[in-house]
Amino acid sequence: MKILLARVGFMKFYQGPKPGDEKPIGGGSYNTEEVGHEAYNFLNISGILYGYFQPHMKPPYEINLKRIEQGFIDDKIDDVLVIWFATNPIDRGQVVIGWYKNATVFKSIQSPNDLPFRENCNYNIKARVENCVLLPISKRKFPVGHDMKGEKKGNPGQANAFYALDDKGRAKDLTIPNNAWLTKLIEYVNDYDGAKISSREDEIQEDMLTAVHSSGGQGFQSDVETRLLIEAHAMDICKQYYFNKKYDVEDVSANRPYDLRITKNGLSRFIEVKGTQTTGDTIILTKNEVELSQTQGDRMALFIVHSIVMNKKTVKKRSGVVSIIDPWHVMDNRLTPISFTYKLN
Repeated sequence: MKILLARVGFMKFYQGPKPGDEKPIGGGSYNTEEVGHEAYNFLNISGILYGYFQPHMKPPYEINLKRIEQGFIDDKIDDVLVIWFATNPIDRGQVVIGWYKNATVFKSIQSPNDLPFRENCNYNIKARVENCVLLPISKRKFPVGHDMKGEKKGNPGQANAFYALDDKGRAKDLTIPNNAWLTKLIEYVNDYDGAKISSREDEIQEDMLTAVHSSGGQGFQSDVETRLLIEAHAMDICKQYYFNKKYDVEDVSANRPYDLRITKNGLSRFIEVKGTQTTGDTIILTKNEVELSQTQGDRMALFIVHSIVMNKKTVKKRSGVVSIIDPWHVMDNRLTPISFTYKLN
């Protein structure tokens, strides 16, 4: 299998600079003053996505195609799984933010002269939009690299490009602990069954979710940090609640439409977790969450932690009030449409 891992800065949409999502966070010194070219990585241009990352720090910034396929000598390579990863704004760990399947990877940077809407930003990877996934912020949890303290070998480190082949074009041994995470990563991508950002409705929803956890207009990074902290706090409370009730608790939020799978006496149930600073009278549900409740409601519970208190950039310990709806069947008369899209032609 031909694989490339590419590090970029962290954005919500990668659709170009927008209010609240002006430019990539992190991803190198270039993004400090300028807008990194990866800002357009998920902009649909006539059914194609054009992606960019800077593979290393020295020009001419070429991608080593021989480390994607042994002995490859052409200027571009097809049918590559490109996995995009970025630095999590909270714990600074590296996490998957999305991927291109069946992508074309170019050795050299390509000019965008014939592409509209990219504002002269270059690209070095392209793929058909139906083969691509951009994860919502709440799903950007799958770690890139092993977690062995003091061991650097096998991790991306500071490199923006990470290959499955070594510097001599030989396949890495994926059975050793240093590299075993790569097998799990590929399985995660192939088995993913969670939400993705694929429409304007999805973008609106992400904006609303971030606004709910806004920290006083401090900007995109601060708002995202607040949202991630609140969601993690609610998840911790929920896990402990069911653990105390003698359930086996599995966090499946990275790749499933729900957050937890709990099991006792051979019976499994699905838990959707919501955390909010509000009083919890109203919550925002995704289309997938509504559909899942309507089809799996007898096996589902909604676990809400409301009235969570923030202390600047941390969550106040033990804050939040638990409310549980079990079983959880979404009732149509309690759903309120909060946005619409309108086709102009």
